[in-house]
Amino acid sequence: MLDDRSVRDSDCNALTEIGLKQWLGDAVRQAASRTPQLKQIYAEYLAAEADVDQAKGQRWPQLSITAQTREKYFGSERDVPPNPGNSIGLNLSTTVFDWGQNSKTVASRKELATANDEHYQAQLEDLAYQVVNTMLELARQRNVVDLYQHYVDRMQRLCDMLAQIVRADRGRASELTQAQARLLQAETSRDAAAAKARDAELTLHKLIGNHPVSLPRGSDWPIERANLSNLLAKAEQHPAVRQAASQARAADLNADATRASSKPKLSWVVTGNTGRDDAGFRQPWATYLQVSWPLFSGGSQRAATAAAQYRTEAQWHNAEQQKLDYEYQLRTADEDARSSFQRAREYDALSQQTDRIRKGFFEQWYQLGQRSLLDVLSAESDYYNNRIGEVGSRFDAYQAVMREYASAGDLVNWLNTGGYR
Repeated sequence: MLDDRSVRDSDCNALTEIGLKQWLGDAVRQAASRTPQLKQIYAEYLAAEADVDQAKGQRWPQLSITAQTREKYFGSERDVPPNPGNSIGLNLSTTVFDWGQNSKTVASRKELATANDEHYQAQLEDLAYQVVNTMLELARQRNVVDLYQHYVDRMQRLCDMLAQIVRADRGRASELTQAQARLLQAETSRDAAAAKARDAELTLHKLIGNHPVSLPRGSDWPIERANLSNLLAKAEQHPAVRQAASQARAADLNADATRASSKPKLSWVVTGNTGRDDAGFRQPWATYLQVSWPLFSGGSQRAATAAAQYRTEAQWHNAEQQKLDYEYQLRTADEDARSSFQRAREYDALSQQTDRIRKGFFEQWYQLGQRSLLDVLSAESDYYNNRIGEVGSRFDAYQAVMREYASAGDLVNWLNTGGYR
């Protein structure tokens, strides 16, 4: 379970943008150092690099050695050939010309290794967004809990006041019942927000472990709207888009290699062994050029070439779809951020108005008897609902901004260097 001391509160008023990024970036780095998924992807990248070396090795002369024991003949009464005895054979071959098959294979695997590297960067962006979004959600719920606690305290004081009044005037017992009902509602809402905060803590613990992090107290964080035009240009180089493009280029090169494999291949061969001929002389070394050409394979070669071409086309379509998806996500997130910041300002203004109303209603009820208790309770409920709406809208805006940077593949860079304004 998450240690309650692992997520601490700090003064929101003293928080700067640089300080906020340091806190968030520190949590992201901690998550990156421990998540098995990133380690798996990095291992896949190393495997892809090894595949490149394996393909490069095919360009060098291939040397093989064979050994053979003395032959034993049986099952025939005819004369047998002279036994050459134990022998060792050596075969050296190298490709002279293969229509670029090997070079295309090497290039294709390099692109696949690059794609694996981009996959790592894309997953790092996704992890960063998960961590930051979870921290924002946790801060949101903690602020909501604090507001509901203030509401509970306010209703508790009102119930205590009414309890004293009812002891002197039993006819006002119904007012106490109304206040107690609102108190129970406030406590229920507070407990529900606390449960959501606990869920966010557990999710954060899953991502970063027991690493201590600080969260600003309050909802006014130094996060502003991002520059949409800059991020749209950045999204074209999102790691996931670059990954899809590298996979498409790899598929294209693999199609070329497959096509080249159906053409004649020229090799140079050097061979020899320690066996002896009929006269007992050691056999000479031999060197020659060899041409191999798969003239007929039942159509499998042609089908393999066509399949490689279709995979290339599919990968390029995937890259285009990735660009379109991220552009749409960016524009949607930017609109969400704009509207959420606007709602937060409206809720703030409304909260100030309802604060004056609730205080006026309370005075009119308590001092002058010109308002009913229901008016007072409704005014209190409106005030705290508006405050909670303001907090929710602010954090909706913050999460939308983070979604913008993540959709552009620039969240990690923003946390480290400041991103784009």
